[in-house]
Amino acid sequence: MVQPGFMTSDIAVLQAELETGLRLEELLAELALAFMNRPAAGDLGEEIERAQQRLCEVLDLDRSTIWHFAPQGGGVLRLRRIAQFDDAPMPPSQLDAAVQFPYIISRMRLGQPFLLASLADLPAEGERDRQTLAAYGTKSAAIFPLQRSGSVFAALTFATMRAEREWPSALTRRLALVSQVFANALARSDADVALREVTGRLINAQEKERARLAQELHDGMSQQLAVLAVELQLLGLRPPANNTVLRARMDELSEKTKALSSDVHRMSHALHPAKLERLGLVAAIGGFCRELAAAGTVRTRFQATDMPDDIPGDRALALYRVTQAALWNVLRHSGASDALVTLRGGDSELVLCVADDGCGFDPAAVSAGDSLGLLGMRERIGVFGGQIEWHTAPGRGTEVRAHMPLPAHPTS
Repeated sequence: MVQPGFMTSDIAVLQAELETGLRLEELLAELALAFMNRPAAGDLGEEIERAQQRLCEVLDLDRSTIWHFAPQGGGVLRLRRIAQFDDAPMPPSQLDAAVQFPYIISRMRLGQPFLLASLADLPAEGERDRQTLAAYGTKSAAIFPLQRSGSVFAALTFATMRAEREWPSALTRRLALVSQVFANALARSDADVALREVTGRLINAQEKERARLAQELHDGMSQQLAVLAVELQLLGLRPPANNTVLRARMDELSEKTKALSSDVHRMSHALHPAKLERLGLVAAIGGFCRELAAAGTVRTRFQATDMPDDIPGDRALALYRVTQAALWNVLRHSGASDALVTLRGGDSELVLCVADDGCGFDPAAVSAGDSLGLLGMRERIGVFGGQIEWHTAPGRGTEVRAHMPLPAHPTS
């Protein structure tokens, strides 16, 4: 029975709104499950575009786009995903939102959605935005900022070009949930792409290091061994008649053999630190620091306090490699005369610090993403959920501080 005051048309409108809301709820649940259960994030782009297309169909919209802020900052937006009906004009692949949409972009930067039922609703300060929207044929728009780690990195937009439309609060709430799902999916996809890029760079770096070691073995050690073999053969064939000369020659060849043995030990230690497995992290880092100090280039000291007895091997290896990389940077780039390595234990984490009195550097000019050495250190610590920081400035030395979390001990 129709309630007094309600027309049949009103009931039809309410029924349509309920059906649309139900379809949106089902679509939202579908999207969340699809993005959550997908084992790899590499194919999420096509999934997101299909979702945009379905949203346009359910809501009778003409276009949905996803724009990413360019890495260099400012207001440059790049078109990443789009779904629209066939006759709609294509938007540009890149635009300067700070110039074309100054009013809207100021709202977005604050993490606020922007809802526009009609271009006439824009205030006077949004006149430039109105002109741009009109030029693109937009009549109504809903724009949702996508956030990652508290910062806006992209925008999800919905627009109509055939007619104006309202954005009721119930619909807005659902679209805000959709934007959160998209933000998580895109963040995951970006992380997957970044991980593949990092992995590729690290693999290339490893291959270069292997090639360097192979070259060193071939051109250096292999030829030195060949020369030593010839010298020993000649000494056996024509030994000096004078015992003093013979002893001096034997001492010379013995020193060459010892030098070759040291080179083999150095290369073996670089490939796999056996001391780490046999004696533990403290002994391995201490031994490495003593070796560098003995070389006489940089005075290298090591201190360890409150170290637990049961450091997992994978975490110990990561900290050892970070120490190696940090000290090699000291030797190669810092011009330092003194370096101090400290390792401090605790119940929940280990803290490694490598400090030097060298020239330092500008972190903005040499970021961890641009240097494979810094990148490798960050990846070794990050894989365990740890963090690494560089405290430095030109002329003020450098401090590398790594926090390595320890696994929780099971309670008895």
